[in-house]
Amino acid sequence: MPFLSLNGITVPVVEGRRRQVSIGVDSRSFSGVYRLGRRATRQEWEFKTGPLSSVEALAFRGLIAGDGHALAFDGDTFTSRGLAPSIATGSLFQGARFGGGFELPLGVSCSWAMQLGPRWTTLHHLFDATGGVWLQVINRSDGARWMQGTAAASAGGLIVSSGSLSLTGALNLRRFDDVVGLPFMAPDSWVPEVAAWHSARAWSALPYLSAGGAFSVGETKVLGEVRDGEFVEFIHQGARVIGERLEFTLREV
Repeated sequence: MPFLSLNGITVPVVEGRRRQVSIGVDSRSFSGVYRLGRRATRQEWEFKTGPLSSVEALAFRGLIAGDGHALAFDGDTFTSRGLAPSIATGSLFQGARFGGGFELPLGVSCSWAMQLGPRWTTLHHLFDATGGVWLQVINRSDGARWMQGTAAASAGGLIVSSGSLSLTGALNLRRFDDVVGLPFMAPDSWVPEVAAWHSARAWSALPYLSAGGAFSVGETKVLGEVRDGEFVEFIHQGARVIGERLEFTLREV
């Protein structure tokens, strides 16, 4: 078990501390008696990573900040950040991979203007009517694609154009679930962990993240914030490079 993972992705932390935050205000009366106004407590964690390459640092910045959109299709077609589709088409159904799903007619597309930028990663589940199974698909802006964690040629009915994410219904491949658009490129090393985690459960409703690992008992719903980055020189894949050590905070929701 890693010390810290976010949505199943191991974060290489080397240092951290925990802080307990009280909800409410404690005070003293005029006579000096201490009055407890605390209603509840929440946890905050501050971490530092080890040296990261520039590609890894950009990806972890996006991951920790909860950047991107997630589409659960549980009752509507809005993303987790409240973004509606640009074209109202398709229909919702129950009994998808994780609850509700989205179905498109053959040859019909639906898109969301997620503003993913030039470097992006997408995740989604696609129902193969021929095989009767749900497939987990990962696409990346450099053209790399994976299906069920294995390199594949098919994009699974999903494209990204000018920052917008679009789904298209194809023969025997018209049902989708848990579509995620991330405005950063996930490194190859993330793919096995992402595929395993997303095959077993829905992605978190961004910007919220699911934090797990030995740092805490059980999983915790958190919001992340990257504070500082320290440039460092280190050996990466046999070459001397300039990278970053990130400092970030996770706050229990």
